[in-house]
This record gives sequence, structure tokens and C-alpha cells, in this order.
Amino acid sequence: MLGIVASTSDSVNSTTVKSTTVTGSTVNNSTWDVRPLAEGDLPELIQLDAAAFHIDPPADFLTDIVLPMLEIPRLTGARERATGGALVGTAAILSKRMTFPGGRVHPVAAVTYVAVRAGWRRRGLLTAMMRDQLHGLHESGGEATAILTASEGAIYGRYGYGRAIDCAQIRLPHGADFSPAAATESVCEVDAVSAAALAHDLWDRMAPNTTGHLTRTEADWRARFAEHDFMRRGNSTRRWAAHQDGLVGYRVRPAWQDRDGSWPVIVTDLYAATPVAHASLWRFLLDLDLTDRVEFPLGWVDDPVQDLLADRRSLTLTLHDHVWLRLVDLDRAVELRGYSVPARVDMRVVDEFCPWNAGTWCLDLAPDSGQATRTSASPQLELHIRDLAACFLGGTPLARLAAGGQVTGDPDALRRLGLALSTSVAPWCPEGF
Repeated sequence: MLGIVASTSDSVNSTTVKSTTVTGSTVNNSTWDVRPLAEGDLPELIQLDAAAFHIDPPADFLTDIVLPMLEIPRLTGARERATGGALVGTAAILSKRMTFPGGRVHPVAAVTYVAVRAGWRRRGLLTAMMRDQLHGLHESGGEATAILTASEGAIYGRYGYGRAIDCAQIRLPHGADFSPAAATESVCEVDAVSAAALAHDLWDRMAPNTTGHLTRTEADWRARFAEHDFMRRGNSTRRWAAHQDGLVGYRVRPAWQDRDGSWPVIVTDLYAATPVAHASLWRFLLDLDLTDRVEFPLGWVDDPVQDLLADRRSLTLTLHDHVWLRLVDLDRAVELRGYSVPARVDMRVVDEFCPWNAGTWCLDLAPDSGQATRTSASPQLELHIRDLAACFLGGTPLARLAAGGQVTGDPDALRRLGLALSTSVAPWCPEGF
């Protein structure tokens, strides 16, 4: 994760935050200002982030790859007053567009570069930056939803983020057999320049039809195809192979055992616009010589490769949380997506952090869009905003949350809302930010 929550340039310029009670103890005499950062603050921001995440990226990696992706007007930081304004916390937002269920593509606030300086944690500083930024989005009429990838999974529920998109760590042994019905075609290696051109075209074909996919700026694409030593981390140079409707990028990690190669293939990119392209790319990877397995760390939960196998047990698929989603403004967010079936449900929403979302709402949902309006009717369901966010892209079944007691109410209303929020396949976001 590069970081976390979002602020707009229209947010309040300076927020004074006093010490708060954390886990039963009060920190006294601690105040700081949360305010926008400028270009001149970048060295401090980079230094703080590197220390917080225990990494030390080289200067040219930051200058050439990371900094061009940042948006200066959407950086915020916390400066401690007593030490003359030392930067003790940072947060940023990237202006992205994401595909929502129903094929609609809308702006999202992609939260990143959140860090708190060691020695300043658990003092309420992160909460202050979150409040400044989520409230800023609401007050300025910015993006209706925010997303982030989390370095720690236990943090963000308290701020109303729900686990919306999982990733699948897919692992298959070399030479795994496909069923006879699996159709494949030829795949050949291509150079990085050719791969970049193919990737742009394939992404444009795939992204509007895949819930969770994000648009990419030119800076994003440059970073995606960068081949800096810092990104290799002991693996070989990334190689590319193409089908007429697909492309795969991969690295091989050298690992000789005695006289034999047993090298894992690490998939970094997989673009497939047709089922045949998808099967062909996997077949190519599984047949690479001198390798013993293929691993895809950011794979799709519903990757069809699991159904192409002659022996399903040859596949190891491990789920991890990946993208967390926040409904900044519930009423505006409901309009962003289409729904699998029509449904009309009255529900009570709990939202302590963004209180404008709290209360009883009538959801009127249809295949082409939805509407949320305040109502005085007795609620049929009760849930927390983070649980609605978790279900919003179709990645978390509402019925599962109800079975765990996190969503309560009338069983028929639960069934109807769950069906409306569901999607035919799980969402997928094959990248970090």
C-alpha cells in the first residue's frame, strides 16, 4: 500500500486536533494541524512514508515512477506544533475512475500514502486525518465513494470502510493438466514495447466490463511497465507473452536445486479479452520449462482457470482482502451502479464517523440505477455503513453478513436486498495503489 484516505483541495485548510482518549489512556498536551501539503513538502512526505513502511526506495525510483502519480492538490499532512511544524502524518488521494456493477464507470477517491511517524501512533492522529478528508469530500461534493488497499486489515472498519474486493493468491504446479474441453491457441513472447501497446488496447476492452477495474493515467502506465531494480526484488526481468486477444506479464525467481531448475513463475499482469485468450495464456505459463509452479498474487477470485483444470485439487487458491470501499455519501453512491433485480427496502444505517449517512433510508433499486431517500417508515433492516460498503460491488454476500449477525432484520427484505446487490461474478482489481 502506498498509503490511505482522501482529501480534496476544497477541504478546510487547517484543523486543530487535540489529544484524544485511546485504549483507555489520555495523551495530554498534544496538538497538531491537519492541512494541505505543497510540492515543497514532498521530500518530507517521502521520508516519512519510507520510515513508516520500513522501506528505502532509491531516489530515481521515487522521482521517475512514484512522484509523477501523485496529485499535489490532493495531499494532506499533519504537522506537530510543539516541534516547529514537523510532519508527523500524511495522506493522499488519487483521482481514479472505477467500473461499478452494471458497467458504469465513475470517479472514485483512491486513498493512498497514509503514514504516521513512529512515536506518534495511537494518539488519534489517523482519525483526525480521516475525518478531515472524508468530511472534505462530503462538503465539497467530491467523489461519492473512496477506496483503499490496507497494510493492516483491522484498521479501516472503524472509519466505515468495508472489505469490498478480495484478491486470490492462485498457485498451480508446472504442467497442470486442463480438461479436454479447454480450448487453447498459440501464444508467443513479445518485447516490452509491443506489450505496452497491447496492454492499453486490451485494458480498454476489459475494464468497462469488469467490476472493480480502474482507469489508468499515462503515469500509471509508465509505472506499470517500469523495470527498475527496486521492483524486481530478486526476480528475473519481467517477460511478456501475447495471444491475439490477450497478454501476460511474468517474472521467474531463480532457484536451482542440485542440477535441476525449480523456479516459480510470478504473474504480474494478465489481460484476456476472450475465454480462449485466457485459457491460452494460462497454458503458456504452466508449460514454461525449468519451473515448478505458477503464482498469481493478485488473481481474480472467480478466475476461470479453476474450472479448466482436469484436477481441481491441483489448484491452491487463498483469499486476501484487497480493496476496501467507503460510501462517502450514501444517497449519491447508490446511484452509481445497476442492480441485479429490482428491490425496495427500508433500512436503518449506523454511521458514527460520517453522521450525514446515519438514519433510516428507503432504497429503491433497479437494473439501470438506484435511489436512496430519507424515510420515517419503520426499518426492515439494520446495518452498519461498512457492511453496506462491503456488499456494494458484489464482493461480499449480504446473506453471509446476516448469518454472522452483522446485518439484522426481516428475512424477506434481506433476501431481496441481497439479490439486488449481488453480481454474476466477483469484482476484481488486479493492482495496488
